[in-house]
Parts: sequence; C-alpha cells; structure tokens
Amino acid sequence: MSIEFVLVATLVLALAWANGANDIAKGIATLVGNGTAPAHRAVWWGTLWTVVGGLLAILWGGALIRTFSGGFLDPAFHVDLIFVGGTLLGAALWVIIATSFGLPVSTTHALLGGVVGAALVAAGPGGLHLETVAWKALMPLLVAPLLAIGLCALILLLARFVARRLPAWRQGCCEPDEWRRNPFVCADPPVATRSLSCMERLWVGLHWLSSGATSFARGLNDVPKIAAFLILAVALVPGAATSLNADGVAPWWPIALVALVMGMGCLWGGMRVLDIMAWRVAPLDASSGLVANSGTAMLVLFASPLGVPVSTTHVSTGALMGVRWTNRTRPRGNDALRLVLFGWVVTLPVAAALAALGSSLMMMAR
Repeated sequence: MSIEFVLVATLVLALAWANGANDIAKGIATLVGNGTAPAHRAVWWGTLWTVVGGLLAILWGGALIRTFSGGFLDPAFHVDLIFVGGTLLGAALWVIIATSFGLPVSTTHALLGGVVGAALVAAGPGGLHLETVAWKALMPLLVAPLLAIGLCALILLLARFVARRLPAWRQGCCEPDEWRRNPFVCADPPVATRSLSCMERLWVGLHWLSSGATSFARGLNDVPKIAAFLILAVALVPGAATSLNADGVAPWWPIALVALVMGMGCLWGGMRVLDIMAWRVAPLDASSGLVANSGTAMLVLFASPLGVPVSTTHVSTGALMGVRWTNRTRPRGNDALRLVLFGWVVTLPVAAALAALGSSLMMMAR
C-alpha cells in the first residue's frame, strides 16, 4: 500500500468529517431556530438520519458516484492518485477552514473546485469535460437555490391559509417566543383539550419529520460524492477491482465508512455553523421552519437518484431566504446573509486554487 493511497484515504475521511461538521446545521437549523428542540437533541436527530441516508446510498448513490469518479473529466484524461489527492486536499482544507469560522459552505462546490484545480495542473483545460462541468454541475448549483427560494415562497403563501386557522398570539397569553414554538398555547378555552393536544403533537411531529427528511436527503446526496474518491483511489491500486458493478451499485464498504465518519463530524463539530443557520439568516416560527425543511428535502431527494450534484447548503439556505423574503423579516441578531453569500462565491475558486497548489506540491515531491 503506497503512501499516496494512505494520504488519499486520510483526505477522504477528513473531508467526510468536515462535511458532517459543516452540513449538519442544514437539516436541523429550523428545529433549533424556532425553539422546537434544544441544539444537542437536534444534532443527534440530524446525525441519525444523515447516517441512514448515507448508508442507503449503497443502493441509490450509483449515479452520483459515476459523476464524481470521472464524469467531469475528458475521456483521455489519465486519473492517478496525485489528481485524486489534489482534489481532496483543496476541498477538505477549505471546508475545514470555513467550518472553524462557522461559515456554511458547499462541499459539492468545494469538490468541483478541487476537480477543476487538480485537472488544470495535470492536463490544462483539455483535461476537463467542460460541457459536463457546465450543465451537470454549475447549472444545478446555480439554479437549485433559486428553485428553493421560489418553492418555499410558494409553499409559505399556501401555508398561510392553514396558518390563519392557528391560534393567533394575543397580549397576556404567553411570551412571543413561546407562541412561535407552539401556537396552540394561545388557543381559546372552548377548544377541546384532547383535540388541541393532538394538533400540537401533529404540528411538532411534522417539524421533526421534515428535519429528519432533510438530513436523510443530505446524507443520500453527499456521501456518494465523497465516497466516489475513495472508490476511485482503491481502483487505482494495482490488483484492485473496486468499482460499480453492472447494475450501477457501488461497493458497500467505502460508502459505509464515509457515512459513519460523516456522522462523527456531525456530532463533534456541528455547533459553530448551527449558530449562523439557526438564528442569523431568517427568523423562524413553527410554520416557516416546517416549510423551509420540506422544500429542501423535496429538491435534494429529487436530484439524488438523477445524479445531479445539487448543494444541500445552497438549497437549505435558499429555502431560508425564501422564508425571509416572503415574510419580509430580518433576524433579530447579527444578519449573516452577506457572510453566507460570500461563502457561496469564494468556495469554488478557493478550493480550485488549493487543489492546484496541492497537486503541484505532490507532483514535485513524487
């Protein structure tokens, strides 16, 4: 086993951990932001469903694995461990740096930037399949946030019909924050206690369910992208035969390993980004939090089986923007929207630059 392979495998696991730490907030921010759940409980919930989604990528993640294990490259491009290592170094280093500052960034964008940077060093622009990069990567990454904004705005407008039937906050009933967590505390006394209790449980249950669905979708979409590089690295080792089988099903162990390490990152690194996503992008109440999670889950679950590499970060933040702009509200604390947009803009070029630098250094050291 070569030093190059050990380095690549280490970088894969580092990226999986960093992805978990940075992305766990995308599925649970609404639970925490409107007070439905304390942060530690929400983190465990999001971690559970992220790992479940990641493990099921063994069955459903073949399309994304094919895309990220070579779909962006020209057929004549010679893939080696230096290219794979450079790609992973650029992506992992940037996601780790961003997470340490609490900045929510897209691992998908970072990986794409890493592929571009490493390929340019290895073969110049001719090493990339530019049409695939443009239409199967850049376009979905640009369009998905806009779809999330529009979808959540539409759902929220439709939900206002339902919201009119919820008990309105009134002076002396309770604190406004308590009403945001559970509107039924302000129900009129004539409402039957049994019926009210059932409605409360249904409302809270739907919010937990939508959060779990978002985390599940994130694991299903993100784990194959990262595992693809471990599968590719193993296939480059002489005598190895790790690849997709004839039915498009990937070997199970790289996907399972990436899913478990991603879960560890969720548990032990996710609080920094959660602070921004939960409280500093959009103010959330019970209905808007449910809408944001539902919109995110629908878009990501739709894209994953098609092999479309949408960014959960962009979709979930776009959903929060849809809530924010539809309600015409701003967060009560420091507004982090510009910081989030900054992360969107710089992720791809920074990851590409880091990957190019890493690839150059590894080629010199070979």
